[in-house]
Amino acid sequence: MRLPQFLDRFLGGPLIDNFGWRSVFLINLPIGILGLLLAMIFVKEGGRRFKEHSFDWWGAISLGAALSSFVLVLDKGLEWGWLSSNSMLAYAATLIFGLIFIRIEQGHHDAIVDLKFFKNKIFVNVLANNFLVFMTMMGSVFLIPIFAQTYLGYNATQTGFLFIPMAFMIVLAAPIGGSLTGKIEPRWVILASTLVAGIGLYMFSGLDPRSTALSIIIPLGVMAFGMGFGMAQRTNIIASAVPQNEIGAASSVLALARNIAGAFGIAVFGTILQNVTNSKVLEIGRNSLINSHKLVDFQIGTSLVILKAQVAAYDQVFIIAGAIAILGAFGSYWIKVDKISTETVHVE
Repeated sequence: MRLPQFLDRFLGGPLIDNFGWRSVFLINLPIGILGLLLAMIFVKEGGRRFKEHSFDWWGAISLGAALSSFVLVLDKGLEWGWLSSNSMLAYAATLIFGLIFIRIEQGHHDAIVDLKFFKNKIFVNVLANNFLVFMTMMGSVFLIPIFAQTYLGYNATQTGFLFIPMAFMIVLAAPIGGSLTGKIEPRWVILASTLVAGIGLYMFSGLDPRSTALSIIIPLGVMAFGMGFGMAQRTNIIASAVPQNEIGAASSVLALARNIAGAFGIAVFGTILQNVTNSKVLEIGRNSLINSHKLVDFQIGTSLVILKAQVAAYDQVFIIAGAIAILGAFGSYWIKVDKISTETVHVE
């Protein structure tokens, strides 16, 4: 996850509180137009090179269709039901368009995604680690603003302030991790960074309605430091594992995996949260006794049971997320690179 994504959370709070939730999307329009104009002015493409290559339109269309149906079911699956007819149609569309995409890419000389990347063990291992990290991070961090606003009473702006130290820790950690390039094997740096990030996730498991801002800020900082610490190493490994002329394409696949991982993580941990909440409600309800015959007392008691179940479910989600990240950290052992440049390559 890159720094601008955290700044979005910080800026999104005041925008929502003052201008409504739609402003979060509308503010991107002038920024996007400005970026487009700057790219047209300052980014120059060699004319000869441009003419030698043709854009893979059918590959882009089939990949877009596959990803659209996949993201749709990730977004709506909890509402629809993961085995509902709508979900099944989305799964089928993802599979069909995915197979079409693979078939197209196998025969295209300027494929939008070079499938040879996936025969490269280094590339695949880094991609898997990147997917795991962002799945756990995005899937669990997504729940933090919900918890802060639902159970701690923060508004959107106050919640955004909680993420300021997180952005700072990433800015601090990224160059420190990059400075170790060529000095320490990348796999050990990535292992340590993923391990620290997992510990930060696990620290969230103690949250409850009495938690303070520091109870969120400190785990966010630990997690962000761990995540930022391994960023340069991952990108440098990708840059060293593919031919020089394919670094851009390889880094785009890395970024795509990161975004898919985030959507996947939100869907997975959202489902876990709902299922654990339902289970905890039944468990706590069976072991609770209300010594009153008044309807209002029963209503209060039921509300407290649900509240306790929901908080316990959040704890469970963060324990699972932390455990996945910590266990996955040791998968970095198989990311072996014979030699890597001491110059940090920024391809995120």
